Amino acid sequence: MGTGITGKKAGRVYQLLLRCGAQRTLFEFCSQLVMEISGLVPYDQARALFLDRSGKICNSRLFGVNKRQWKDFMYYYENDLVFSKYSLREPMHLSQKEKVSAQNYWYDLDEETEPKRTFVDDYVRSLHLYHSLGIGFSDQENCIRSIIALDRMQDIPYTYQEIELVKKIQPLLENYHIDLLLNAGDTSAPLRSLKHTYFLTKREMEIVELLLDGLAPALISQRLSISVNTVYRHIANIYQKCRISNRQELYKLFVQQGPHIRE
Repeated sequence: MGTGITGKKAGRVYQLLLRCGAQRTLFEFCSQLVMEISGLVPYDQARALFLDRSGKICNSRLFGVNKRQWKDFMYYYENDLVFSKYSLREPMHLSQKEKVSAQNYWYDLDEETEPKRTFVDDYVRSLHLYHSLGIGFSDQENCIRSIIALDRMQDIPYTYQEIELVKKIQPLLENYHIDLLLNAGDTSAPLRSLKHTYFLTKREMEIVELLLDGLAPALISQRLSISVNTVYRHIANIYQKCRISNRQELYKLFVQQGPHIRE
């Protein structure tokens, strides 16, 4: 595998890479990684953040984080109060060693991060969130597009060995990540086929593209400057025309329209 990892962990790492590499979308890839890595690096809860080209959060997947907690987090995020070693508000170009970062929310505050103290005191510490291990994945231009955050709710720091293991497998996982982004970007022919086969309007095609990018209806509403109800109405029309009932079926339909997309 070229990881330098030996013993029992080598087998687990092999399975992790194999299963993550078999995924077809960034959403599935990050979800699989969160599930697989728990056997190597234990955590209590996890978050997968997806960033657009401007570096802002455009979607997320939560593991053990309730919706209320996430709503509170987004409030701090939208008001630029989040304390994080990742920007989450502008494009990030990190060195390879910076893409894996351990953070202790209780001890890492200093004078420079004093404006973020409200976030730490009112959000992080109220949840007893002690340690977080961040794993960033970039696109082909080395701009971070996905972040996995593994949280520990007890004062048990991530060990040097755990961090080094993640640093060894991150470049291999990033290759899969870049491939998925490249394949997702080559969408013109399948999208044209969808449009003509199912008689989709220009607006419906805009929404199809954003759905395939993983955006939630609320974010699509913001992106297109239309109401959420209007988004849902368009989605219902798309599903009816395509004779499908959910986003996963839409993705499968998209794959069928473009045989060059990796199966």
